[in-house]
Amino acid sequence: MKRNKGMNWRMQAAAVACALAVSGLAALGTDRVFARSQGREERIEAGELVAAIGEEPQSGFDPSTGSHGSLTRLFFSTLFRRNKELGWENDLATGYEVSEDKLTWTVKIREDAYFTDGSRVTAGDVVFTYLMARDAGGEIDLTMIESAEAPDDTTAVFHLKRAYSPFMERLSYLGIIPEASYSEQFRDHPTGSGPYRLVQWDKGQQIIAEANEDYYGEAPSIRRLTLVFLDMDTACAAVNNGDVDVAQINGLLAQAAGPGTHVENIDSIECYGVAFPMQPAEGKLAEDGAPIGNAVTCDEAVRRAFNMAVDRQKMVDGILNGYGTVSTTGLEKMPWLNEDTVLDVPQTGDVEGAKAILQEAGWTDSNGDGTIDRDGVEGTFRLLYTDGVYRQELGLEFVNVGRQLGLDVQLEKVTWDTILPDIHQEAVLYGFGSGDPSELFSLYYGPNAGGVVPWDNGGCYVNENCDAQIDAALESTDEEEALTHWKAMQEYSGPTGDAPYCWLVNANHVYLAADGFSFGDPAVQPHGGRIFDNITEWKWEK
Repeated sequence: MKRNKGMNWRMQAAAVACALAVSGLAALGTDRVFARSQGREERIEAGELVAAIGEEPQSGFDPSTGSHGSLTRLFFSTLFRRNKELGWENDLATGYEVSEDKLTWTVKIREDAYFTDGSRVTAGDVVFTYLMARDAGGEIDLTMIESAEAPDDTTAVFHLKRAYSPFMERLSYLGIIPEASYSEQFRDHPTGSGPYRLVQWDKGQQIIAEANEDYYGEAPSIRRLTLVFLDMDTACAAVNNGDVDVAQINGLLAQAAGPGTHVENIDSIECYGVAFPMQPAEGKLAEDGAPIGNAVTCDEAVRRAFNMAVDRQKMVDGILNGYGTVSTTGLEKMPWLNEDTVLDVPQTGDVEGAKAILQEAGWTDSNGDGTIDRDGVEGTFRLLYTDGVYRQELGLEFVNVGRQLGLDVQLEKVTWDTILPDIHQEAVLYGFGSGDPSELFSLYYGPNAGGVVPWDNGGCYVNENCDAQIDAALESTDEEEALTHWKAMQEYSGPTGDAPYCWLVNANHVYLAADGFSFGDPAVQPHGGRIFDNITEWKWEK
């Protein structure tokens, strides 16, 4: 665990907020939230845990919509899952085969898995789940599935419209649901085959789960799990005063850890970066009518200058409080990283070198107003960001770098609804990192630009060589073959190529926990978190 010797103003503010939250817990109604909780020592003895991790699933627990998010592993089983090295291992599946034409995937299902209603999990339930999710058009793209069938209880067969090598990722996303008992009430009363069963959901307050006695996998050490929904400052305070046993916090609140607690610092592939609009402002419109193009960021010199000038280690130390790592590609911890495209970190933070790049490209302050310009175009653009941990602070530092370069970057907070009209013409600060190479398709594939999904390739980056490598990756027989193409496309899309992004930092996932609690050995965490993936390893170390 890394800590800075001093506390900057952000750290001091975080510590004060946590302290104030301690005094305000009762006023926030936590007596009601924790009414069913025992004291911490009693919980440890009984194998119980109270956790404040993540947001309440407002839309419920229906895997067919993809809305259950990181809570999948509590109540549901998936066909496959990522292992600690970001490879694959079986869950409900016992194996799979892909046809020679790469269009048919046959998955074998284990015979010892049961739903919490006592019924056996069959291949029919798998097919039902996937076709439901495809037709619902939820958060997970399953449009590549043409059809699916279950010739017997242990065999599920998927027929694809096109070759799609990352289909394994799709087979790891959805929790499998029982066809026989599925109804409109399922989202509030889920039936799954995961390590826990839902006992109680007091909406707006807490979820109570108990270990599933019929779970086919490793039995969880935590027999009763209560999830409470608190803001980060209040959750931090609740761990310090003993009402909560573990809470998700950020690097700044780590300074507020009190006696009897410790910080869990978990590696993450949650990467923050600035997406640059790549097209010139020529009046082009996206399919939804949104304008495309920016006269400043379309210049490669501007993009390269930012990539050189940003001091990423300063961001890690000052904004993340050391709980993270530098990122110049957005892929540093991914198996598909092309290491030849990684920028030399000691050479970044070079403002003078970046100024030279801009000057050579013709950017000068011709009118003496303090902002560089070229051919009548002022060096100014907006940087949009949404609410979330670290985003404002990262945006402010990016603005400061722009100021040093003579570029006027105007930081503006938006929502994911109001951002859409500007997503192709202004720079956007995003968080990424799914642990899925097909994310590269979403970020960089030219045909996605200005399409029906505005988030995909929002900056409208187009490079035919990059597209050809992505096509080859998607059409590969397996992941090993696809990796060569995923790596090759980065020669064009990376910071040493066209630099459509300025990647900044990987933010570790930070938790405040009572002494004696351990997450076990969780995998590297993706954007949004999958801390529940190794829920059976959570334990009290008495």
